[in-house]
Amino acid sequence: MKKSVGTVVNFCTNESRFISSCLKEALKFSKQVVVPVASHFFDGTAENRSLLEEIYAAFPECLFVEYPFIPEQIPPFLLKAIRCEPFWPCLSRLIGAKTLGSEIETLLFLDADEVVDGEEFAKWLESCSHEQYTALKLANYWYFREPEYRAENFEDSAVLVQKKALIDDFLLQNEERNAIYDLLPGPKKRMVLGASGHPLIHHYSWVRTEEEMLKKVKSWSHRKDRNWEELVREEFARPFSGTDFVHGYRFYTVKSRLTPTAFTPRGKKNVLRLEAQDVIEFAKRKKIPFWQRFF
Repeated sequence: MKKSVGTVVNFCTNESRFISSCLKEALKFSKQVVVPVASHFFDGTAENRSLLEEIYAAFPECLFVEYPFIPEQIPPFLLKAIRCEPFWPCLSRLIGAKTLGSEIETLLFLDADEVVDGEEFAKWLESCSHEQYTALKLANYWYFREPEYRAENFEDSAVLVQKKALIDDFLLQNEERNAIYDLLPGPKKRMVLGASGHPLIHHYSWVRTEEEMLKKVKSWSHRKDRNWEELVREEFARPFSGTDFVHGYRFYTVKSRLTPTAFTPRGKKNVLRLEAQDVIEFAKRKKIPFWQRFF
């Protein structure tokens, strides 16, 4: 029996090659899966409308929450408290979390390029006492360029939290999911492995064509950290060297776990479409001292 786990998956169509695998696996252990998606990429370019509608129809079991991307309508004082780059992915998680049903007790925050081993995760949920922790950061395998290239190093980007301990403001922070984990009170644990001693999540963050990777670095929340476009172009000017330009990890080859990305209609679309005012109200959940609103 599925425990009362709700999964929130941040998504845009630049992640479409992962979304089938991500959602199919999440549905194996989640009582509810909510997928927030903006009307535009976070660099301001319009989303792929026809592809979105195909994906909605392919996953009627999931609730998609589509909201308008309206940076010009967000109160300026909010974008001083949290930078514009992480603001939108954080807002997506908040929208997703607040859309989950009241019966949900535990929340898993994923990005669409993070694919959980659903069956192993379900076994882990049944066998472990995750409820004793307010937050867990789950270890993941990390991949680069192709889904067969797996790093020797583990990371832990996905966060599993107890809903009753979560405060809205924790979701609207510059450090994104790291802030959720850091701000929640204990007990907490990082780099959590499955019962077999291996990561339960496969993170395909940089598994992309050159075009997809350029789109990623233009619209993601770390786009100002480095000259990503130059690094991407240098990477694709040569065959894979065995290390990545993000962390400098070394890699070994495995069999790809990704499923085909064809989206076959399977039922009535389950889409909640928000208005601009809804987005503004969610944004105002960010706690800011009154006096800071004027400086």
